[in-house]
Amino acid sequence: MTADRFLAVDQGNSFYKLSLFEGEALAEVCRIPADDAEEVFSVVERWAPSCGAFCSVGHIDPRILESLRLAMDGRFLVLSHSTPLPVAVRYATPDTLGLDRVALAAGAAAICKGQTVAVADAGTAVTLDVVSADPAFLGGRISPGLRLRFEALSRHTAALPLVDCGGEVPLLGDSTAACIRAGVVGGLCNEIEATFRQMADSYGCSLLVLTGGDADILFKSISSRIPAVHVPDLMAQGLLYIYQYNENL
Repeated sequence: MTADRFLAVDQGNSFYKLSLFEGEALAEVCRIPADDAEEVFSVVERWAPSCGAFCSVGHIDPRILESLRLAMDGRFLVLSHSTPLPVAVRYATPDTLGLDRVALAAGAAAICKGQTVAVADAGTAVTLDVVSADPAFLGGRISPGLRLRFEALSRHTAALPLVDCGGEVPLLGDSTAACIRAGVVGGLCNEIEATFRQMADSYGCSLLVLTGGDADILFKSISSRIPAVHVPDLMAQGLLYIYQYNENL
């Protein structure tokens, strides 16, 4: 069944990301601070979705869920470890697998049908997972994201300043800030590229699907060296795919 007006709600650590689909097409996206539940209610009322799905990486506000269920007359799926999935999960500890990684794997399976791909989510943490052509989630890697790397250098050294992603990322820095940026941003790009090449050799990955809040910072460098696409709405695509799969059961 194709959703007429489908709402994907991604509750992250700092923001709600609301994505509205008209059929299969993404129509609107809105980011709302995690402590502003009233704005979530306002956007949902304005968009008037007919159905939707929800994914959270942390504590879920029950008021949000109840309001969303009422707004969509119960046609609302909350992703959990017991939700039937269109993607097999081949993971030794499935109950510990982050639901965000599950939704991203489903999104990659939906848009890259018949391909084995690597999925990189560049946020607070960086996850890099393999989704096979079956499709199935095979597992992956987790490492610190850009912000955590910058903060760790500043916090755990005596003299290094806190630097952000703004500015050029040279091969060799000619100032302390440039050196840190080259090491953190350039180093993460190299890490993702090298891991993708290993995944391509071992699992047959043909493409890197890059998403997450820092994906735009990394994409230009990474895509010049390996086959890659930037899909900002990958999580929302995954929630739509999971919802449609459950509607058709």
